[in-house]
Amino acid sequence: MNKILKSLSILIVSLLFTITVDAASANVKVTTNKSQVVVGNTFTVTTKISGSDLGSWQWTLSYDTKKFKLVSGGNVFFFSESGENQKTKTWTLKAIAKGSGNITVKAAGAFSYKNEVAMKVTTNTKTVRVITQAELEASYSKDNNLKSLSIDGLKLEPAFNKDTTEYKVTAESNTTEIKINATKSDSKADLSGTGTFKVTEGENKFTVTVEAENGSVKKYNILVNVTDPNPITVKINDIDYTVVKRESNLTKPEDYEKKDITINDQKVPAFYNEVNNFILVGLKNTEGDIKLFLYDSESNTFSEYKEIKLDQLKLYPLTIDKEINNYKLSKITINDIEFDALIQNNSDYAIIHAQNMNNGTSDYYTYDKKTNTVITYTNEALKPLEDKIDKYEKMILLLTGETILVFFILLCILISKIRHTKKRKKLHQMMIQQKELEERQKEIKEKEEIKEKESNKSNEVKEEAKSKKKKKDKKKKN
Repeated sequence: MNKILKSLSILIVSLLFTITVDAASANVKVTTNKSQVVVGNTFTVTTKISGSDLGSWQWTLSYDTKKFKLVSGGNVFFFSESGENQKTKTWTLKAIAKGSGNITVKAAGAFSYKNEVAMKVTTNTKTVRVITQAELEASYSKDNNLKSLSIDGLKLEPAFNKDTTEYKVTAESNTTEIKINATKSDSKADLSGTGTFKVTEGENKFTVTVEAENGSVKKYNILVNVTDPNPITVKINDIDYTVVKRESNLTKPEDYEKKDITINDQKVPAFYNEVNNFILVGLKNTEGDIKLFLYDSESNTFSEYKEIKLDQLKLYPLTIDKEINNYKLSKITINDIEFDALIQNNSDYAIIHAQNMNNGTSDYYTYDKKTNTVITYTNEALKPLEDKIDKYEKMILLLTGETILVFFILLCILISKIRHTKKRKKLHQMMIQQKELEERQKEIKEKEEIKEKESNKSNEVKEEAKSKKKKKDKKKKN
C-alpha cells in the first residue's frame, strides 16, 4: 500500500513538473510617458501584454494612491477569438503629492487560446517622481551664453568672448550680404539670429539671441559697417537716416516706375509716380530698417511716405485745412497709417483729407470704421441737419430774448413791490409814532386836568377855611 501511494505521489509531482515546464508564459510590461511629473499635471501609463497564442487575460493597475489619482482607465479583461501575440491598455493618472511612487499591475492572469492552459505571467514596476513647480524651475539651466560667434570672411572687433555682447565689423563697399554663425553653450538653450542677411552702405545692426532653459535671455549685438566714402545723411523728426544707394535693397511700389535721381551730386535709385508727381527714395535708420520717403527735389527735403488701399482706392494722407460744424480735429489709424481726422463723439464715421493716388486729386473722404471703407465726403446729407440746427439756434435766441424780457419785467415788479412795501412800513411806523405821541399828549393833558382839579379843590378848601374864619371872627366881635 505504501509503495502504491509513493508511486502515485511521484507520478503526480512528475506531471505537475511537466505541466509547469511546458506551460506558456506571458509578460505584462508597465511604461509611462514621463519619469518625472509636476504636482497637478497628468501623465499616461501603458501596460502591454506579450506572449504566444494569448486567448484571454486580465489585471488591474496598482499605484501609490498617496502620490497619484486615477483620471481615466479601468480594469482589464479581454477575450480573443483567434489568439493574440500582444495587446496594450492605457491609463491617465494625475500627480497629487510630492515624492516618488510605484506603478505596477496586480491580479494578472492569462490563458492560452488553443489549450486554455493558464500561462505564467511576469510583470515589472515603474517608478515616477513627483516634484513641485518651484523644484522644476530651479532645475532649469541658466546658461544663455554663446560658445562661438563669427561672420564669414569678416573679423569681429573685439575678438569673441562669451561675456562680451557688443561687436563691430567693417565690410567693403561692394558687400551685399553677410553670413552670421553661432553655436550655443548649452544644448537646452534656444538660439536665433544666425544665417545669411542683406546689408547696405552704412551701419547694419544684427542681434543673435540666446534664451536659456529657465527663460533668461542674452543678446549679442553686431554692428556691420559697410564702407561708404560719400554717405548722404538726413535728419527727420530728430532721427538720423542714410540714403540707400542700392536699388536691390528697395522694393518698387505699385504704380511707380524706376528712376535714377541726383542728390548732393550723387546718383541715387528712386521710384516715380507720374500721376501724382511723387518721387520716393529709400532711407535707412541707425537700426538698419529701410523705408521709402517722399522726396521734394525743389527743397531737397524728405517726408514719410504713407499709403493705404481701400476698395481699390489708394490714398495718401494730407493735413486737415477746414472746419466742419460739430466735428472735432483728432487722429485715427487706418491700416496702421495715422490720419488727421474730423470726428464726432461716439461716431463710427470720420472725415479725412487725402490725395487720390489713382488720379492725383486731393479731396475729403468719409471713413467708415466698421467696414473699413471710404466714400467721397459731401455735406449735402448734412444740409437738412444744418438747417434744423440754424432753426433751433434762432428759436433758442428768441426764447432767450423773451426770457430776458420776462425776467426784466419780473425784476421791475419785484423792485416796485419792495419799494411799496418799504413805504407801507414807513407809513405804518409814522402812524405808530403819531399814535404814541397822541397817547402821550393825552396822558399829559389828563395829568394837567388832575393837577388843576387838585389845585381847585385846594383853593376851595382854603376859601372855605377863610370863610369859616371870617364867620368865627365875626361871632367873636358880636
